[in-house]
Amino acid sequence: MRSIISTKNVDVTYNFGKSNEFRALKDVTCEIANREYIIFFGPSGCGKSTLLYSIFGVLEPSSGEVIVKGDSIYKFEPMDLVMYQRKTMGIMYQSFNLIPSLTVLDNVQLPLIFAGFPPITRERRAMDLLDRFGIAHVAHKRPGLLSGGQQQRVSVARSLVNDPEILIADEPVGNLDFVSAEAVMNTLEEINRNDKKTVLLVTHDAKYLPYAHRVFYLDYGKIDRIVPNPEKRQIIKIRPGESIVTEIEQLARIYPYDSPEQLRVKSLINFLTQNLSFDQIVRLEKMTQHVIEGVLSEDQFGALLTTDYQKGGCGIKPKQAQDMTRRMFQVLEQSKDIIRFRRAANNQNIVDLARFDLVKNIHAFMVEECKVEPDSQLLEVLTKMVTTRVFGYITREEFHRQLRLAKSEGGAGFDIYLAADLSRYLEKLIAQGVSHFQQHQEAKPDTTSLHAQQAKKFEEMEKGIYWKLSHLFTKKKNK
Repeated sequence: MRSIISTKNVDVTYNFGKSNEFRALKDVTCEIANREYIIFFGPSGCGKSTLLYSIFGVLEPSSGEVIVKGDSIYKFEPMDLVMYQRKTMGIMYQSFNLIPSLTVLDNVQLPLIFAGFPPITRERRAMDLLDRFGIAHVAHKRPGLLSGGQQQRVSVARSLVNDPEILIADEPVGNLDFVSAEAVMNTLEEINRNDKKTVLLVTHDAKYLPYAHRVFYLDYGKIDRIVPNPEKRQIIKIRPGESIVTEIEQLARIYPYDSPEQLRVKSLINFLTQNLSFDQIVRLEKMTQHVIEGVLSEDQFGALLTTDYQKGGCGIKPKQAQDMTRRMFQVLEQSKDIIRFRRAANNQNIVDLARFDLVKNIHAFMVEECKVEPDSQLLEVLTKMVTTRVFGYITREEFHRQLRLAKSEGGAGFDIYLAADLSRYLEKLIAQGVSHFQQHQEAKPDTTSLHAQQAKKFEEMEKGIYWKLSHLFTKKKNK
């Protein structure tokens, strides 16, 4: 398949020779075949949009050459360049760029007006496209009355009204909700597949990478690597065995900005530390999200863990699934003490109960998971440490350091493994509880007065919590 687009040693430098000179593209050479779906992917500032607009013909390279359909486009005369953009290229923008004073129909047929088409032809072609994309019923409305998804479909129709060979899209779904974004991405795939258009799309969102035939990964103005999509029939022929779906490709979708070497490291670490595949991990993440959102109950979650992967579950062995379910819901339930803890303090109604429950749970974790029974002195030290950490008076590193500190110096005297286990467990509770609290906090408290009140009552709280815990565990031992 012949190339429809090629770049040769393209450099783009902004503010050349000035103190704020910036080299956006560095010696970029690539070839794109006719009818390919290509994604330029990378973080903000990597040069992906700069490359797109250089191909579009509106950003002339500082050096190098852009060739489209055999022509070096920046050697065109001005009017020839305009005709190239009008006939060869269609473009979609993130912000739609519709004219608010014109109707949807007039927005779509505007390129045909500039091209000199008669009114009947213009309207028929525009209406055909609006009908195709399911928005013919809004043809006579202004863009401001449409949803974001509808406006972007109008933008798609406008970009195709001149029947261009190449469609370029700069972050076309960046301002859309999930449902609208998916609809637009499916539309672009349909245009590539059915209309045989070459599609160039810029995105920084890895979940859209499976739409492309090939992904051009950009970083610091260079094409870092070009990765074919093994799950999609390629336009450019690939030798047998050259492209294969491996765990690295799956990892690249989860960690899109990591280098191949970093992905190999993650693959090995996963093998050493987990017995789940990355497909199972992705499925597990979705299920856990449903739990947090309240969609799945504990029983439903546990059942899905053991359900066959092909039937929508995770395919995990029953014993492991039971343990995972118990541990996850234990963390979620106990993190509620963090929420109560923070809410009580911020409402200035300082109570002991949440703190008491929190430290009691830490004690239970030590006994059940770590097989350690703290004495009364250690319990008092832990009460103070946990309280100060949850209040935010000390960092997680400081909490871990205090756990390791010798008892004679006021620490817990834990070995490196017990300190790590306990610290990690408390941080899980804090991560869930504090995040939930911050999301649902209606008003921001006066932290200055709050800290003053907390400091005054701190010693009193410690004593109250310690007394309750000591009383509770003494009763248990006597029984």
